[in-house]
Amino acid sequence: MPILNDNNNNVLNDSDFLIGIQDIASQTVLTDSVIAIGDVYRRYCRKNRCGTKVFDNTSTGVTLQWSGVYKVTATLVGTGTEAGDVTVQLFSNGLPVPGAISTQTITTPDTEFRTFVIDKFILVNNSEVLGYNNTLAQTLTLENTGVGATFTNVVLDIVKVL
Repeated sequence: MPILNDNNNNVLNDSDFLIGIQDIASQTVLTDSVIAIGDVYRRYCRKNRCGTKVFDNTSTGVTLQWSGVYKVTATLVGTGTEAGDVTVQLFSNGLPVPGAISTQTITTPDTEFRTFVIDKFILVNNSEVLGYNNTLAQTLTLENTGVGATFTNVVLDIVKVL
C-alpha cells in the first residue's frame, strides 16, 4: 500500500527509504575507536512518522528509528598505521553485530591500501512499554577493532527493505 509521493509524483512504499553517508577525508583511527562516517550524500525518505524520523544521523553513527528490516552496506578503503590485522566491525547500540566484520592483513604500514566491506541485514523491533508500542531503535556505528588504521573513503548506505 503506497504511503506517500515524492516530488516527482512517484509512489513510495514503506521499503523505499534510504540514506547514504560518506566521509572521503583521511582519518587515522586508533584501536577500539569509532570511525567517522561523515555527512549525508543521499537521503530519500519521508521526513517523519508522528514526529519520528526514519533515520537520525551524526558524524559517527546512524539511528534506525522505525521498526522493520534494513540492509546495511559499509565500504571503507584503509591501511594500517602498523603491520597487523585491520578490522572494521559494525556495532549496534554499543554491541558488535555478529558476522558484520571485515578484516585485512597489512604487512607494510601506510602503503598497502585495502577495501573493507560489510553487508548485513538489521532488524529493528517493536516492544510494548506501559501498554504503548515503542520502537527499539538501533544506533549503528563502525569501529576499528584491529591495529591502528588510516581510512580514506568511508561509505555507509542503509536501505529500509521491509
